[in-house]
Amino acid sequence: MKVNKVLAILLIFGAVACSNSHSRSFRDTPVVKVIERYAPAVVNIRTETVLDLKELPEWGEYGSELDRFLKDYFGRAYSKGTLKYKSIGSGVIVSSKGFIVTNAHVVLKAKNIYAVLNDGTILEAEVIKVSGPDDLALIKVNLPKPVVSPKLANFADVMIGETVIAIGNPLGLENSVTVGVISGKDRDFSSSRCVYICSGLLQTDASINPGNSGGALLNLDGELVGINLAVVQNAQNIGFAIPASKIENLLR
Repeated sequence: MKVNKVLAILLIFGAVACSNSHSRSFRDTPVVKVIERYAPAVVNIRTETVLDLKELPEWGEYGSELDRFLKDYFGRAYSKGTLKYKSIGSGVIVSSKGFIVTNAHVVLKAKNIYAVLNDGTILEAEVIKVSGPDDLALIKVNLPKPVVSPKLANFADVMIGETVIAIGNPLGLENSVTVGVISGKDRDFSSSRCVYICSGLLQTDASINPGNSGGALLNLDGELVGINLAVVQNAQNIGFAIPASKIENLLR
């Protein structure tokens, strides 16, 4: 009789344990948890820039011909010697007060800047501070509700080979996620987007494309490791991010 009772208890315990194991899906990975918590802190940035072609020295001599040609070519984006063009990028909300970090080249010379939140809300933004050499900019919006912002990672603790997650707006595909590893530290990268050679960068093989610029590079603890910068053209999976240490300098 006692043996039967013991067997019954073991069977019940096993059934409960089995049920609990099924309730925890293997799909609910650390990457998924980071995305669920911190993706709302990554915004899409849209800018409008107006280029006044009448300021060019050649306009006085060739203005009328250029005016007709550009009107036919650009359509509604062109009007009487001025060309309006739009660009896209990404940014990371780093404060509940509405401060957003992005790349300087994303907002440079823009007439109008808009930050699009994870839920589609569009907010007008203003530039607060720019660091040209680091290609970083701090912009501000009035947030309609609180957003959980990632903490800045300690650059000294960043490990070669650790998993990182890139979130951004590549090619206009909002809130896209890619995963890779830290491939290197203290890298230099020559780019026209920096005042001089960008230095002290993180290298990653997480996929980065146009529009990812200014987006978040997070570790599995949900810390902001860096701001995505650029990818090496004609190479496979060689991308760069501006480390959190330079973000910290910008916020001072």
